[in-house]
Amino acid sequence: RAKTVRDLAYCVKRCDLELAGVASAAYVSGRSALVEDEQELGAVCIDFGGGSTSYSIFLKKHMIFSGSIALGGNHVTRDISLGLQIPMALAEKIKTMNGGLMATGIDDRDLIEIGGETGDWEHDRRKVTRSELIGIMRPRIEEILEEVRAQLQIAGFYELKSQKFVLTGGSSQIPGLDTLASRILGQQVRLGRPLRVHRLPQAYSGSSCSALVGLALFAAHPQDEWWDFELPSASYSSKSVRKAVRWLRENW
Repeated sequence: RAKTVRDLAYCVKRCDLELAGVASAAYVSGRSALVEDEQELGAVCIDFGGGSTSYSIFLKKHMIFSGSIALGGNHVTRDISLGLQIPMALAEKIKTMNGGLMATGIDDRDLIEIGGETGDWEHDRRKVTRSELIGIMRPRIEEILEEVRAQLQIAGFYELKSQKFVLTGGSSQIPGLDTLASRILGQQVRLGRPLRVHRLPQAYSGSSCSALVGLALFAAHPQDEWWDFELPSASYSSKSVRKAVRWLRENW
């Protein structure tokens, strides 16, 4: 990941722009979604991203620990794609429109039309029940939550007097996630949303924008230890740049 950050920083520099700082998604989400008491007494912000799920522990209004696991919403989408034999784009749409984690009796009768453009009429007109969709999604979400719980136990979070959980990120909007998380992580679970910017447009006031709003707050109120960022000049030699230019000329 350090190499990825260096690569992005180098690209920014090549565009005649200056990289002011680097921040963790879980950290900036916590800054925007946790209330004052949660930051003071102890809470963890869990940010469900696409390719990974990150978390940050706050105490005394400071982040004291953070981590991440390489599982996120994209893995849930991939499970749906493989389970229903449909393209990723369609799987993402079905997850967003019909997804859930807590099955009820009515879900056995709630049919979802899959659709498709394979040319096979019977295949493209398939229908599945919502309970089948939940059966595909839930194991992956449980795996993510159990892995987060294991890392929080190692970090000593469960030894704190206050053990509150705030869920942010795009995948936190899956119906039933807060209920499932309360069973696996602990009882005090809520969905987070940006709190510290007044009159936010409706499109940016949901939990999926917690990191975005937190990053804006981070930029508006920088901390010195995060803000000084220099790109190591030794990381990219002129030889590697010449190789890249040669590759572009040959392939484009």
